[in-house]
Amino acid sequence: TVSVLYCNKQHFAKMTIRSRAKTAAKAAKAGKRQYTPEITVVDGKDLMLGRAAAVIAKQLLLGKKITVVHAEGLNIAGSEIRNKIKYLQFLRKKHTTNPKKGPFHLRSPSEVFARVVRGMLPFYTKRGKCALRRLKVYEGLPSSVSRKGAVATIPKAERHTRLAKERRYTVLGNMCEHVGWKYHPIVKKLNAARAEKATRHYKKRAAVAAKWAEARKAANSKISAENLAILKKFGKA
Repeated sequence: TVSVLYCNKQHFAKMTIRSRAKTAAKAAKAGKRQYTPEITVVDGKDLMLGRAAAVIAKQLLLGKKITVVHAEGLNIAGSEIRNKIKYLQFLRKKHTTNPKKGPFHLRSPSEVFARVVRGMLPFYTKRGKCALRRLKVYEGLPSSVSRKGAVATIPKAERHTRLAKERRYTVLGNMCEHVGWKYHPIVKKLNAARAEKATRHYKKRAAVAAKWAEARKAANSKISAENLAILKKFGKA
């Protein structure tokens, strides 16, 4: 009986130590800041759809979060009538017995581009699904995205460098408008309003900057030459 009690006490002591260690590990983990990748905003205007999708798919698999804006401005090689006929042929494809099972035909530029990227990912694995969740695509430039700073581009996918001047190309937004997307005029209107607001904001800031420059110049004129030289040395004048 004594030996059993001793063994039980030892086991209880081990369990207590293990639970304390686990609690300490959880507390340490909670205190640490988890790695959250910065969101890269990519402007889709005048980018070749396939090349941009290939670069973005690779970056998603590497763990980066990417947001694509102006999806209606993406370009596809070939004339518009040719690409429209190809997409209309795709719209005719359906399940023979139950069309509810797919394929599901998407008509907005953002959904079309997201589907192209999905085709370049191992979508049926956990890694591919996690990568696809890190992608967001928008038509136009939403205010929630425009406040996040600069918008990047993909030099390897630019139409001006990858397509000869005489080659025909299709704007994705125009093609989607022909196959059932109804919001192209609304996106154009919102883009124009955003650009006008940005122009007003820039003019307002330019006026304030000019006043500050004038005040700085007046203040520098009252400073002695020696002090002014020191300020110029450190880029403060």
